[in-house]
Amino acid sequence: MNQIKTLADELRETIKKDGNSKSATRPKALSTKKAKPSAKNANTIETSVEKLFESMLSYELTGNEKLLIRLDDRTVFVLKQLKIAKSIDMNKLIAYSLQYFLHQHPELIQHIKENIKTIEL
Repeated sequence: MNQIKTLADELRETIKKDGNSKSATRPKALSTKKAKPSAKNANTIETSVEKLFESMLSYELTGNEKLLIRLDDRTVFVLKQLKIAKSIDMNKLIAYSLQYFLHQHPELIQHIKENIKTIEL
């Protein structure tokens, strides 16, 4: 996952560099077009997305707790399309995403633990 973040940072830097070199020769109003990623960057994005799909598919959905969650229509639509396109179950994707989020933000878990200690019964 860090590779995806690093790739996104690289793309931002490339766009910034392309935007700065073009803005020196053109007025700002004309330089608002977004830079297209090169073929090399597009290829690395595709491979990183494929790795992401592989890790989602290999994620073991364990546990038997069922939760009712609310999602907006657009998110449900994307989840249904992903189910059709890559055979990734909605529950598996949501569990994978939540697990990934919690691993990326361990300070959140620490904050919860600290707040539980301060609760008086």
